[in-house]
Amino acid sequence: MDTEQITSSQQGRDRADLHARVRRATRWTTAGAVAAATGGLGALIAGLTGHGTTSSETYPSGSLTMGLPAAQVSLLLAAAAALVCAGLLALGAIARAGGRQPARPGRSAARAALVIGTPAVGVGALAAACDANPLAFVGYLPAVLIGSLFSAQWREILASIPAVELGSQLAVSGVAIVTVVATIHAVDAQRGTASLPRWQQPAAAARWGRTAVAVAVAVPLLYAATRIAWVLGFPLGFDVEAYEATGGEINNGLILAGGALVGSILTVGLVRPWGERFWAWLPGLGGRDVPVGLAVVPASIVAALILPAGVSMIVAAVGRIGIASIGELASNWAAIGVTFLWPVWSIALAVATWAYVLRRRAGATLPAA
Repeated sequence: MDTEQITSSQQGRDRADLHARVRRATRWTTAGAVAAATGGLGALIAGLTGHGTTSSETYPSGSLTMGLPAAQVSLLLAAAAALVCAGLLALGAIARAGGRQPARPGRSAARAALVIGTPAVGVGALAAACDANPLAFVGYLPAVLIGSLFSAQWREILASIPAVELGSQLAVSGVAIVTVVATIHAVDAQRGTASLPRWQQPAAAARWGRTAVAVAVAVPLLYAATRIAWVLGFPLGFDVEAYEATGGEINNGLILAGGALVGSILTVGLVRPWGERFWAWLPGLGGRDVPVGLAVVPASIVAALILPAGVSMIVAAVGRIGIASIGELASNWAAIGVTFLWPVWSIALAVATWAYVLRRRAGATLPAA
């Protein structure tokens, strides 16, 4: 095969790869725009009719919008959804252009504004309007479902879950996830047939991915360690007696501690060979590649839920700061302070997940341990 044939073959592969990336970007931006429009319409109707979608008297919010009337929060969400929808439609048009149009200065600035602003609005709405309840729901759900089979108390807890308020927050989380992913795909399509930047190459992604995983594992391990210490009788940074006097159950912390430990182990899999290929001893799966979505979807959901949970903890703590409460906060630093690191955990987990996708998409594999 001569040089001209090799060049032609490479160009054909580049065009096929570009078309595939454009199709992915178009699917994601379209899905995100539809989801944002649907959610925004629901929030608009709720706001205009005076019904809240993120809080209620029985389901108070600890978010940045805490204290605002629920109808106003709904209208703010509707406005954010409109911006996200418009931004994703524009990004979809950019993706379909496939990077073939010359980057004029004005057009380049507009594209940069879309790339930065669209996911920023989605993530901003997530951090501002949501709180820790969706994360608590996901963390406690397995125990609640199992417990409801044997205990009336757990069935009462399951029946008391406010589906509308919780569902609206989960919907905002979903739109934020799709917005970020769609933006990444649109930017990827925009580069046309050019190769990935060096920092996105598999080797580089493996390096900064390991750093992100280390951070994303350290925070939940610290959280789990404090909760386990309490149950074992070591009140590390926590006034257990005061908590139990108010009717709190310290053993419930084991449920979330167990979830944090499991999550930490799974996060390590993002930079380990067993996160890419199933162990050989697994019946029916041994030796097969781990589907990328099996790792990416749960990690993305957890990252999205952790962010507003951490923000709400900070908001609640700052709102309580006063001369009388400073001592209370100081004596309960492990109960409150660890959660201040949750936004860092969220970002680190999202970055680690992206690094995993970059490596898997390029077909790069880690050496077997």
